[in-house]
Amino acid sequence: MHQLFRLVLGQRDLSRAGDLFSLDDSEIEDCLSQALEEIKIISCSPDYLTSDNDQAVVEICITRITTAIRETGSIERHGAALVSLWESCLEHNLQPQGKDEDTPHAKIASDITSCILQNYNRPAVMVLAVPVAVRFLQQGNQELSRNMSSYLSLAAIAKAELLAQHTEAITCSVLGGNAMLLRVLPSVYPRQPEPIHQRICELMAMMTQLDQAGRQHLLRLLQMISELHPLVLPSLVPSLIGYLSDCDLSDTALGMLVNVAQASPASLAPYLPVLRNVGQKNPVLLGHIAKIHGAVGLTNEVQARGALQYLVSLLASMEHSVHHTLLLEIRCLTDHYTSILGGGGKEIYRMSNSFAAIARLLGRKLDRGEENLVFLRPCEAESSSAVFAESQHLQLKIQAFEQKIGEEGAESETEDASPGPQRRHSLSQAARDERREMRFNSSPEGEGVELSPEPDTCEASPSPETSPVLSTLEENHTQATESKLPQDTSPNSEGQKVEVEDPLEGDRLWTHLRENMEEIKTFCAEMMKQIPIPDHCVIEDSHRGCVVKLSFSCPLKGHYCLYGKSFFSLCSHQPHLWIQIMLLALQSKMSEALCSQDDCVQQLRKLWEKTQLTGAHSFELAMTQTIVPHKKDVDSLHVHLEEVRFFDLFSYSEEEGRWLCFMCSNPEKATVVNQDGQPLIEGKLKEKQVRWKFIKRWKTRYFTLAGNQLLFRRGKSKDELDNSTIELSKVQSVKVVPKKRRDRGLPRAFEIFTDSKTYVLKAQDEKHAEEWLQCINVAVAQAKGRENREATTYL
Repeated sequence: MHQLFRLVLGQRDLSRAGDLFSLDDSEIEDCLSQALEEIKIISCSPDYLTSDNDQAVVEICITRITTAIRETGSIERHGAALVSLWESCLEHNLQPQGKDEDTPHAKIASDITSCILQNYNRPAVMVLAVPVAVRFLQQGNQELSRNMSSYLSLAAIAKAELLAQHTEAITCSVLGGNAMLLRVLPSVYPRQPEPIHQRICELMAMMTQLDQAGRQHLLRLLQMISELHPLVLPSLVPSLIGYLSDCDLSDTALGMLVNVAQASPASLAPYLPVLRNVGQKNPVLLGHIAKIHGAVGLTNEVQARGALQYLVSLLASMEHSVHHTLLLEIRCLTDHYTSILGGGGKEIYRMSNSFAAIARLLGRKLDRGEENLVFLRPCEAESSSAVFAESQHLQLKIQAFEQKIGEEGAESETEDASPGPQRRHSLSQAARDERREMRFNSSPEGEGVELSPEPDTCEASPSPETSPVLSTLEENHTQATESKLPQDTSPNSEGQKVEVEDPLEGDRLWTHLRENMEEIKTFCAEMMKQIPIPDHCVIEDSHRGCVVKLSFSCPLKGHYCLYGKSFFSLCSHQPHLWIQIMLLALQSKMSEALCSQDDCVQQLRKLWEKTQLTGAHSFELAMTQTIVPHKKDVDSLHVHLEEVRFFDLFSYSEEEGRWLCFMCSNPEKATVVNQDGQPLIEGKLKEKQVRWKFIKRWKTRYFTLAGNQLLFRRGKSKDELDNSTIELSKVQSVKVVPKKRRDRGLPRAFEIFTDSKTYVLKAQDEKHAEEWLQCINVAVAQAKGRENREATTYL
């Protein structure tokens, strides 16, 4: 062991502990495991809990050791000794003794946790660490559990098999209130399903208590169960049915019910009337509801007849986006129970070129039961060549339908060509179908072509890594003109009109946004007064997963603007929520619904895909799960913006209707801030004298914030000499000391980081701390803005 380590640890010499940081990492690398063993002996001694000196020595030594391990990359060499010390903490009390006050061993465990678990991608380390980390989940320390959960989530992505054997302990921790670990369960489930199966009812009961992120992780787990082991879920059918009234859960819950119905159709039979009511209130869910009816209908002929009557009734009335699903289910039932139609089922599909006509024929068949139906034939007045041409045309349509599900080959006639876009199943067309029955139109009249106008497109200049600037998207938002197919002037043997599908009809995102435009605009009108919309965003990887880097600027760009030529940047661990907010904000500015093919939507989708985990929802599905985010999720963004001091520098202007920087919002204060020598704020603050945060040694100073400097005097009076200066243009950041620091009783403290030094200051109370923080942040931004302007002028 290095001589200095031997001295500090052997004699518990706190006065020499700081000298450990003067040693080069390479000097002490070989003895780190020995030092850890000695620390373990000290921390396990009976008098450790009462010795402040020993605790301080241990914490300083652990900080030095973990720093050396990170810098030298020697975690695999010293991992066993580090995990051994970590595990020894489990033998002691880890529960907080007072408000936010950790026990000595909880502090050791907390200091070691990140050093070990940030190596979640190193199997040799994780093999040692994961069994110990799981045991910490049951120790009653919420902060430790939260930290463990964050790292275990990353470990589940990198090495799920290491966590699989601990599935039961992880599930128990989730049920104990540690919802963060829900994201781990889908990763371990395929390897260890039984512990989850045994607790599935308890997990389901948590749904209403979870935030949006927690719900999504639990829903993802339930989806996996419904796909891999659907027979586990029949007992949960009543709960899943109950979730159909929740717009956040209905689509996913129905998807799971489809899987359950296919494995255990009898479990869904009693709930068909409820499902029909749900479909009536929310037609977008009819595709899933049709599949459930089809699965239940296969159980016996009585159920099949009832299911067919319902599906046929939908075929004549619903939008064509559901028709393909309905036809598939109807054909499956009629092929399985041929006696219901008395034969001739295939001829129905071939004899008709209208969904309404198919529905009428099937309805008659069902009404007549086993009785054969004489199909209507084309009029004898029609020539045999025309009938042959129609047959060929319809045969091609059936082949296209069978080859490509999702494309509608049905054709319909119209009497007058319409110059503008129209819906496929209008009332007038239904009336003509009714008059026409099964007669084919061989009229020689000219044919019109129906084509909806192309959707609005959005253009943006940022790189593929970066989301569009909202204002740029609005400016570049262009209206596409209606497109028309050229008229075919060549003779047509059929003499029929060809109807072209609206490409937006199958666009799930477009349908969702179109149907909820008013609610989105109402939500955004209030939300944008609480949450600013970023100018740019970039998805980046971190040891805690994907983060989104957001950049904000001031749109007014006044003379003293703080962020006219630069950005206020922050990182958030909620990229999905920010992407949803940006989409809604963009939609609220548009008069027409956005669609999946718009450039701006495509860029948001690319950002989403960079954050996506295996098995997670697609962009379109996630964006249509809820109309707007939950209030508590929006509140969480607001809290984060407060924590990074965003509201010190920006405020929402009702007059401008947008977020402006402090100077542009308060131009009267610009003269004060920019007047040389005029103090913006001054008074007494306490400065911390020792670099280690757990040692409380403070010195009162007199500080003056003026111009480009934060001036402080060594004494308590502004009249005393011996000044020291912090150049504001050199300040990298200003942060509140987080409560998880060892100095827990000091929420009034804040730190100023420069390129060469860190200052820890404490105000008289929280009110004064807030005032100092805002003034310092504004002055720093102003100083950097002035420096940028001068550099630009020079260039």
